[in-house]
Amino acid sequence: MNIIDKDKEYGIVFTGGGTKGCYEIGAWKAFKELGVKVKAVAGTSIGAINGALFVQGDFDLAFEKWINANVKEYLNSSDDNPVTLFLSAVKEKGIDTAPLKEIMKNTIDEDKIRNSEIDYGLVTFSLSDMKPFMVMKKDIPTGELIDYIMASSAFPLFKTPEINGKKYIDGAVYDNSPAPLLANNGCKNIIIVDISGIGVNRNYTAEGLNIESLHRIKNSYDICGVLEFNIDKINRGIKMGYLDTMKAFGKYSGQKYFISKNSEDYKDSKYLYPLTNKELLDIFDMIEIDAEGNAKSARYSLIKRIHEYSDHSLTMKNILPSCLEIAAELFGVDPIKSYTIDELYEAVLKTYEESKSILKNTTAIDLIKGKYKSFDWTNINKKNLVVYLMNLSEKETLSKKHLINFMPKVYITYLLIKFVEARR
Repeated sequence: MNIIDKDKEYGIVFTGGGTKGCYEIGAWKAFKELGVKVKAVAGTSIGAINGALFVQGDFDLAFEKWINANVKEYLNSSDDNPVTLFLSAVKEKGIDTAPLKEIMKNTIDEDKIRNSEIDYGLVTFSLSDMKPFMVMKKDIPTGELIDYIMASSAFPLFKTPEINGKKYIDGAVYDNSPAPLLANNGCKNIIIVDISGIGVNRNYTAEGLNIESLHRIKNSYDICGVLEFNIDKINRGIKMGYLDTMKAFGKYSGQKYFISKNSEDYKDSKYLYPLTNKELLDIFDMIEIDAEGNAKSARYSLIKRIHEYSDHSLTMKNILPSCLEIAAELFGVDPIKSYTIDELYEAVLKTYEESKSILKNTTAIDLIKGKYKSFDWTNINKKNLVVYLMNLSEKETLSKKHLINFMPKVYITYLLIKFVEARR
C-alpha cells in the first residue's frame, strides 16, 4: 500500500453517491486531524455539496447535518424505500427537491466559499446543450452558486433543475470523479475520495493527468444505499471514511481491519509477538500431520491465503497478524473500529467463547460433526466448526486434510487459536 505524504498540498475530489456521501465527512475529519494542506476541492453531486461545506470550513455544521439527516426533511418523503421513491418520482414527474434547496440556502455560504483561499469546482451536465459543465468558482456567476450545486446534485429521480432557461442533470452522468478539473487548475497532487457511487467513474492516472501524484481513498466496505437515510449506517459510513483515510496516510495497518500503527512491530503484544524460527517449524510439523502426507501442497495453500492478508509481503513479523485478520473476519468481528493487535485478538476470543457456550449442547455438536464428516460444508457454521476442532478430545480423531484444501480460513483460524493458547 502506497502511503500518502501528508506534507504535500493536495486537491481533493469528492465523488457522488447520494447518502453514501457520509463517508466523505469521515475523510474530511481525518484530513483535519492530519493537518492536510488543501489547495482546491472539486465535487460531483453529493460531493459538490460536501465540497462546498469543506471550502467554507464548516465541518461541525456538515457533521450535524449528516448525523441528523432524514428523508422527510430533505426529499419531503415519508419513506426512503427505493420502490417508494421511484413510484413517487413517476407520479410527480420527479422528486421535489425544494426542501433540499432550502436547506442548501440555510447551510451553504456563497460569500465564504468565494472568499476562501481554497478553490472550489463542480461538475454538472447540461441537458439543453448535451454537454458537461465543469467549472471552478470564478466561472460561476455571483448569486448562482447554490443553483449550480443543485444542478450537480440533480439525481435522475429528482425534478430537473433549470438555470437561465437551461436544464441540468447530475454531473455523475459525465464524470463522477472530476480530477481533471483540479489538474487543469494547478493541483499537482490529487486525492480522490471514492464512495462507489453510481455514474461514470473514470480510471484516471497521475501520468494521464500530467500531475505528480494521484491517490484514491475508497470505501473498504459497503456504506449504504444511494438514497438510504439510515442513521446507523450514516454514522458507520462517517467512521469508515475516517478510518480508511487515516490508514491511507499510514496511521493504521491491516488489510481488512484497522490496527494501530503504534503496535505494528508487535514486540509488546501479549499474544502475537513475532514468530521464532522454532515456532514456525513447529507449525509446519502440525500442518504436516494434519495434511496426512500432502504437506507441501497444504503449506502452499495456506501460505497463499495468508499472503493475501499481509499486503502481499509475508514476513516472520506479520504472519500472526495476517492470520488474526482471517480469524477476525471468520468470527464476524466488527471491522469498522480501530484496534491494537491484542484488542483484535481479544475480540476474536470473545466471539469464540460465545460460540463455545453454544456447543455445550450435545445436539449442536452432533450437527457440526455430522455435516463435517459428510462433507456438507455449504451450510456449516464455520465459527462453531473452529470451536468443535479446538475442543476435540485426545481420543477423538478427525481428518483435517480436506479442511486445509477446501476451507483454509477455518483451518488457519483453528491453528492460530491453538498456537496462541499454547503460547499462553
